[in-house]
Amino acid sequence: MTTRTSPKDKRLELGERSKETILDVATRLMSARGYEGTSISAIAKESGLAASSIYWHFSSKAGVLTAVMDRGNARFYADAPRLEFGPETSHLERIAQTLQHGMRALEQNPDFVRLQVILMLNSPAGAVNEAVLSMRTQAREGIRAALAQAFGDLGPDRSEAVAAGLADFVAAGFEGIFLARESAPGATQCLLRRLARATVTLAEGMLSPDSASSDSAPQ
Repeated sequence: MTTRTSPKDKRLELGERSKETILDVATRLMSARGYEGTSISAIAKESGLAASSIYWHFSSKAGVLTAVMDRGNARFYADAPRLEFGPETSHLERIAQTLQHGMRALEQNPDFVRLQVILMLNSPAGAVNEAVLSMRTQAREGIRAALAQAFGDLGPDRSEAVAAGLADFVAAGFEGIFLARESAPGATQCLLRRLARATVTLAEGMLSPDSASSDSAPQ
């Protein structure tokens, strides 16, 4: 028996296709031209859809960007599922695997990552800035959670302390490696290994008795 698609379902399907096309084009154009350099008319021309269709789906250019950010984050976390580590896996191996896994996920969405960098450098205002801050907050939380998992064998308190203390460091290093990859892709693996070693060394320093004494000493 053949199931027929109703006119309403067809309209919904076409609407979803239009939204995806708009987001694909917007991501590509904004990652190349920046937010300010990308107009609704340019998105309409590249997508083959009327500007009115873009406004109907997203209300404004800022709405398009927010949707681009939301979709990009969702795709990244879908491409970077939770890793599982055996008890014999060292911290260095765990961090190295985590960084490798994250880089592969970024490589699936290069235009989205470039757009993040452009927006951070341009420091956009208003709703656009809120979208960027929200994206970066989610990214930092993802890194913090990944670090807590990698150091999970230390127990919840110590693993969370290490993760919170190193999340910004790892985020900055990871972003830097992605940018370096654009001009020197052959250096990516070496840089990821160095970041993994540095992360473990810093974690060990945070957990040492001398570090605890130093942190509690009066300044």
